[in-house]
Amino acid sequence: MKYTTLAFLLSLTFGGLATPVFAAEDNQTAPAITASHLQAIHWQPVQAGENAEFDMDASGQTIPLNQISGKVLALQLPAGHGTLTLRLRSLLDGKQVFAPNVLVLDQNQQPAAFYSSNQFSYQPASLLTADRLEGTLKLAPAPDQKSIYLLIYTTPQDVAQHTTLEGAAKAYAKATGNQPPNIPDPIAQHSTQGHLSLKITAERNNDAVTIGSGHPDATSATGLALTPAKAGTTKTAMKPLPDTEHYFNQQIEKAVKQGNLAQAMTLVEEAERLGSTSARPIFINSIQPRS
Repeated sequence: MKYTTLAFLLSLTFGGLATPVFAAEDNQTAPAITASHLQAIHWQPVQAGENAEFDMDASGQTIPLNQISGKVLALQLPAGHGTLTLRLRSLLDGKQVFAPNVLVLDQNQQPAAFYSSNQFSYQPASLLTADRLEGTLKLAPAPDQKSIYLLIYTTPQDVAQHTTLEGAAKAYAKATGNQPPNIPDPIAQHSTQGHLSLKITAERNNDAVTIGSGHPDATSATGLALTPAKAGTTKTAMKPLPDTEHYFNQQIEKAVKQGNLAQAMTLVEEAERLGSTSARPIFINSIQPRS
């Protein structure tokens, strides 16, 4: 399938870093889905501001193509709210995880962008979220668009692979400032089933570049769109509220007393992301033997 319709911003950010995004025509792993296949799918509406959960299991929809394994998730998104930021997470389920691919279509269900599974990076467990594959898509529908569509699926090539996880022993060594042990990391086998989380936020701003807007300098020679950096911005140090810091410290000590060091280390990392300077000393002090 030759993709010619590019009605959106094509920009993708992972871990806070802006990365150029390729159009689907530049990637040969995008499936060639016919119009009849797309029209036969039931597209589930999802609203801006929604945080939706989906199970990829045997009860879902199927597209009979060799490039797709298992079920597909078909979503219809509103296009009249400005730039859409989509955070897609595929959560670890036991020792397996669903490796998502995302095909973006315009209101006429013409393919506009493709994001392969290797663009969703592994993120270790945090305070409220398990180990996961995660990526953020930023899409700015053109003014004439009423809806856009997402088709999420996995492939036979994905299912044959696995994701390397961060083991508890190595996470513990990192949290205590020690050299990680030279032991094998655990793995999660890719699967046709899994649990997805999709958070959608919408805003009207100038951070997004809309392809087809008549501004030739907005795209590179290869047709890739970039998210422009804001000039003059500086990063300021965060500091959690005293009650928040106290809460984290209490929970860290509690987890250590219960022997749940993995949870304690997760709490330390989460607290430090919020700007805490006391969480790690509390953790280290808690695990030291008492005389």
